[in-house]
Amino acid sequence: MLLYLTGDGGMNSFSKNLIKTLNDQGYAVVALDTRKYFWEKKEPAQFAHDTKLLVDHYLKAWNKADFALIGYSFGADVGAFVPPLLPAGTASKLQAVVLLSPGFSTGFVTKISNMLGMGSTDKDPYKVYPQLLKSPAPTLCIFGATENSDFYPAIKQTSKLRKMLVPGSHKYNDDVSLLAKTIIQAL
Repeated sequence: MLLYLTGDGGMNSFSKNLIKTLNDQGYAVVALDTRKYFWEKKEPAQFAHDTKLLVDHYLKAWNKADFALIGYSFGADVGAFVPPLLPAGTASKLQAVVLLSPGFSTGFVTKISNMLGMGSTDKDPYKVYPQLLKSPAPTLCIFGATENSDFYPAIKQTSKLRKMLVPGSHKYNDDVSLLAKTIIQAL
């Protein structure tokens, strides 16, 4: 099972197309619209708890043994905090984390300035990089090759943390087929 966290643009055509492509490849996908969920500020522990409830429910309902977490943009930022905060039972079922264009930090709230591309990714109080190092599951951060990301060069790869570039910018030339293939290879 895949848990997909949208960007702060919500369930837009990019996310819908990526989810459909993953479904077409045989993956059951649960999606959380982060624009709606984070319209009011949340705390990392609250988000991890809510994620645990969501994951546990769908693993049981769909008779699945494990899951992977995929986050896009703002969903990648907040998604980085989930793995280290999951209780051991749920964390043991997490097979992989794939973060699409994460930033340096997050505020755990949807901001209009970020939705319009005018926000900064390094000024919010919750820092993403330390969370990447705490993940109990292998983590892959994917960025667009022409995306203007200061975070990509800041990530130092380890045995459990990898990074890569794919063609395009923040939406990867809308090539959801290539993106889905890259995600699936990381699972």
